[in-house]
Amino acid sequence: MKFYTGIPTVAAFNAVYQSISPSLSKVRYWIGPRRVVCNPLKPKYKFHKNLRRLSAKEEIILCLMKIRLGLLNEDLADRFIVSITHVTNVITTWFKLLSAVPGTLVFNPSKETVKENLPPSFQKVPYCDVRHIIDCTEVFIEKPNNLTIAAQTWSDYKHHNTAKILVSITPSGMINYISEAWGGRTSDKYVTQHSGFLDIIEPYDKVMADRGFPIQEDLALLHAELLIPPGRRGVSQMSTSDVKKTKQIANRRIYVEQAIRRLKCFRILKYEMPLSLIQHLDDIVRIAAGICNMYPPLPRYA
Repeated sequence: MKFYTGIPTVAAFNAVYQSISPSLSKVRYWIGPRRVVCNPLKPKYKFHKNLRRLSAKEEIILCLMKIRLGLLNEDLADRFIVSITHVTNVITTWFKLLSAVPGTLVFNPSKETVKENLPPSFQKVPYCDVRHIIDCTEVFIEKPNNLTIAAQTWSDYKHHNTAKILVSITPSGMINYISEAWGGRTSDKYVTQHSGFLDIIEPYDKVMADRGFPIQEDLALLHAELLIPPGRRGVSQMSTSDVKKTKQIANRRIYVEQAIRRLKCFRILKYEMPLSLIQHLDDIVRIAAGICNMYPPLPRYA
């Protein structure tokens, strides 16, 4: 179950299915855009209600295999003995549905809940009030034909066209916020300021980040604090206290990198994503993040 779908156990998969099953009768299956739009006021896309060649569980597994293993639609069609078009229709339908179920596992727990589940390394001042550890990750995408879009998605850091996503975790390693995808050219600071992350910040929260997130003023306006490694400030040698603080923050900030590594275990996010799936990227990332929150906590408890 974990290898093919990412969901850790069969029991967890059955729980997801039980959450979806009450709404199965209302599912409207995508069957592609109309070739001719007679009335521009009518929806451009149409759905089919009674299209069912596979069981609901098989369709969910097909969709999760697409995300977890990054299989081609031709491969999935051969495995499930359906047409390639049917595979496309199924995954287009279920991406939205699954992002609304496993995706709900990505939420911001209360400050009291975060403190009750602090790992030992965060239980001392000044790290006991840390509520968010943030970082950005980039997903490779196929080069767009449109030159403007290609320029907006070009990443000088990755030397490739990418989509950038902001990830925030709690000290225990739970993903508590994941942004929509932005063009790879966008800076980490801009994504943090405009993605909606600041809307979940509460007074006296502490946010841990790398030096690439100069958002002290934005957090100060919200009565929150930023914890980042100290810079060299133009000196050739860092002081002993700065070296110690840098090491302490780095040892704790590593958990967000491990959380991102978990996300990239879903191979559709690890390798270059075709342009045909870009419209589903936000749903795919949210599904993967929700499944990652089913896994055990990242920090090792002594």
